[in-house]
Amino acid sequence: MPLAELESFLREHQATQRLQQARHNGAESSQTLLLLDDEANILRALTRTLRRDGYRILTAETAQQAFELLATEEVQVIISDQRMPGMSGTEFLGRVTELYPQTLQIVVSGYTDLKTVTAAINEGAIYKFLTKPWDDDELRLVVQQAFRKAAMLKVRDQVRQTPDN
Repeated sequence: MPLAELESFLREHQATQRLQQARHNGAESSQTLLLLDDEANILRALTRTLRRDGYRILTAETAQQAFELLATEEVQVIISDQRMPGMSGTEFLGRVTELYPQTLQIVVSGYTDLKTVTAAINEGAIYKFLTKPWDDDELRLVVQQAFRKAAMLKVRDQVRQTPDN
């Protein structure tokens, strides 16, 4: 391995170790999940499915409420409905990507406008798309993978910000 790649690898490895140790000691903020859906019963069902995994769960029924939460809370993963009044899920998540690029976004929807969803995925606004009704185990796995990826993005960002010794 070339020296420059080795140094980068070691810095990333050390940052990963520090992040894991901070989590173990409770110093790292909890894994926070934002749920956005205009139907309260869907928010309750999602919360019921995901709360057993130990996530800190925030809920919003409008995009405006979600933006207010994002302005005050550190959120790693967002699950949004696609069809909502005022702003579609992909439009909301596209704006989130611009404002909070480290946040991973998942769409869960019963409506599949393939062209819109495909464009959003290809532009990087959506991490995953799941359909309603969702499979609880699949949803839990996708959210777990999203938190893992968010943690790796955070480590990489920390490594990039660490000055070379």
